[in-house]
Amino acid sequence: MAGLLDILIRATRAVRVLEIGTGAGASGLEIAAALPPDGRLITVERDIDAAMQARTAFASAGLDRCVTVMIGNADRYLHKMAGPFDLILQDSDATMYASMHDRLVPLLRPAGTLVTRHIDAAGDYNEVLAADARLTTAILHLDEDLAISVKRLDLT
Repeated sequence: MAGLLDILIRATRAVRVLEIGTGAGASGLEIAAALPPDGRLITVERDIDAAMQARTAFASAGLDRCVTVMIGNADRYLHKMAGPFDLILQDSDATMYASMHDRLVPLLRPAGTLVTRHIDAAGDYNEVLAADARLTTAILHLDEDLAISVKRLDLT
């Protein structure tokens, strides 16, 4: 997915981004580097060791000024999140995608973008995306299966 997040951030002029599943920070580094000077990335990781590794990576790249790494289960944080976000990257445990879906979509601004990685491992989540009238979704088969959804403009 190298380069795709950079393109999406720049093409959508994203300023506020939420990432679910930080890992060691590879995707977050790409996102943060593409953000404008006033941009902000909030990323949530449940594994403390991975989160600490990501914090170190952001600091080493000089991007820690625009990134907040939250440690814990995203499922528990979502009801506390204040949107709107311009882009949300869902890259966590794919078995949790469906249960988080109805909390993520309202966090998107109208015309906001939801990027879902490893869609092939998410069971029936493709059907959840296809049935959601709030979104227009395309499934891409690249190195991994990926869904890119855009929230309809006529929704708040």
